[in-house]
Amino acid sequence: MGLVEGKESMINHVSILGCGWYGSALAAYLLKQGFQVSGSATSSEKVQSLQQDGINSFIIRLDDDQQSLNVDSGFWDCDALVIASNVKLAANSSYLSAMRNVADLIKSKRIKKVILVSSTSVYGDHNGVIDESTTCEPETTSGAVLLELEGLFQGIEGVQSTALRFGGLVGPGRLPGSFFAGKKEIANGSAPVNLIHLEDCLGVTALLLRQEIMPGKVNGVSPDHPTRAEFYTLAARKQHLEEPEFVNERLNWKIVQSSFLEEVGYEFRVNDWRSWLHSL
Repeated sequence: MGLVEGKESMINHVSILGCGWYGSALAAYLLKQGFQVSGSATSSEKVQSLQQDGINSFIIRLDDDQQSLNVDSGFWDCDALVIASNVKLAANSSYLSAMRNVADLIKSKRIKKVILVSSTSVYGDHNGVIDESTTCEPETTSGAVLLELEGLFQGIEGVQSTALRFGGLVGPGRLPGSFFAGKKEIANGSAPVNLIHLEDCLGVTALLLRQEIMPGKVNGVSPDHPTRAEFYTLAARKQHLEEPEFVNERLNWKIVQSSFLEEVGYEFRVNDWRSWLHSL
């Protein structure tokens, strides 16, 4: 990972709202990096698992009421909050209301920094190359809700808030070979993929936490964009699964560039998808 010139922020305690696939890995990673880390989960079993890994953990549910947010717990007494809840929840009608309650807590607890894990789905498909300056035109309900949430958190006075727009997530536990294995006549085979490996999700998040001043929006997408047909066919082959068959066409698509990461010299740990697939 490239070094960033300038001062680093004085962030010591990071709380992670939603310790799922990415959030749990982030908690362990930041702990090793010397941060004090708190995490949240929705079950006592998951909380116990996090506690065993040395992560101070709390049960917090994103229901539409303040009590489910465990308001009086030490979870909210942090310097920075990473909101890492499953982006699929954004299609749930109560999710936006719950996040408004979270925004109120951020303000009342005087949390300094917020990173909202968003998605490149907020852009829609532009049939071209896009970056953080591109106008967002979401085509899904969850994309529209995520865009609204980005504005909600960035509107909190005195708080630095970054919308971290990840591409498709891959890595341990999310190997892509099974996504289309054995399927036929899959549309849009010549469209480029926009993906990011878990290792880079963690590296980019830590980089942002160390910034003295965080940008408002950051795309987290690998600079390598093979076609869907090439990537997922090779993925299935390397996992010894039945290879999918794609239609050779390029319909709705985009290539997402991470201009901020290029500017600060971030070096992606997984920047060649063919090499990564061959290493499986």
